[in-house]
Amino acid sequence: MLRSVYLNDALTEEGRAEVEQMMRDMKSIAKIEYIPREQALKKLEERLGDQKYILEALGDDNPLPNSYDITVTKPEAVESTAVAIADLYGVDEAKYGQDVASHLFDMTRLLRLFGFLLMVLLAGATLFIISNTIRLTVFARRKEIAIMKYVGATDWFIRIPFILEGMALGFIGGGLSALALRSFYSAMAAKIYSTLTFFPLMPQFPFINYLTTILIISGMIIGVIGSTISLKRFLEV
Repeated sequence: MLRSVYLNDALTEEGRAEVEQMMRDMKSIAKIEYIPREQALKKLEERLGDQKYILEALGDDNPLPNSYDITVTKPEAVESTAVAIADLYGVDEAKYGQDVASHLFDMTRLLRLFGFLLMVLLAGATLFIISNTIRLTVFARRKEIAIMKYVGATDWFIRIPFILEGMALGFIGGGLSALALRSFYSAMAAKIYSTLTFFPLMPQFPFINYLTTILIISGMIIGVIGSTISLKRFLEV
C-alpha cells in the first residue's frame, strides 16, 4: 500500500477528481481511498492519544494535505506505481517507505530460501525417523518374515502391511504439521496485514488448502519410502 500520496494544496476539487481518475486507470492499482485533510487530522489526534494537546498550538490551522491510501495488485508493483503517481500533476509526493520495503523484500527472498532448505532438512529427518520406526517393527518380526519367505510369500505380500504402517505414520505427521501451519500462518498473516499491508504474502485461501494437501501427501510418500528402505535388508533371505 502507498500510505502517503500527498496532493498539492492548490489543487482544486475538479483537479483532484482528474488525478483520482488517472490513478484508477492504472492497472497496478487495486483500491483507492481518499483521505481529506480533516480526516487525516482526526486520525493523527487518535494516534497521539494523551499527547494530542501538541496539536493545540496549531489553532485552527491544519498543516496536513489531502491524501490517498492506495492498494496495489501485487507487492512488486509498489515502487513503479509510486513513481508513476508522483509524476501526476497535482501530486506533491508519493511515499511507500522505500528503504523499509526494500529491506523487507530482501528479507522475503532470504526467508523463501531458508524455508526451502528447512523443508529439505525436515523431509530428510522425517524419512530417517519413519524408516527407523519401521525398521524396529520389522526387526521385531524378522523371524516371521523369514518363515514367510521360506513358505513362498512374495516380497510385496510381506511389504504391504509395513508400507501401510509407514503411510499411516506419514499421514498423521503431515496432518499435524498442516494443522500447526494453518494456525501459525493465519495468526501471522493477520498481524502482518494489520501493520505491513504491502508485505508480500500469499492469500490464505486457497493457498493454505493446497499446502495442507501437499504436506499430507508428501508425508505419506515419505512414509512409503521409509518403509521400503527399512524392509530391503530383511527381505534378502
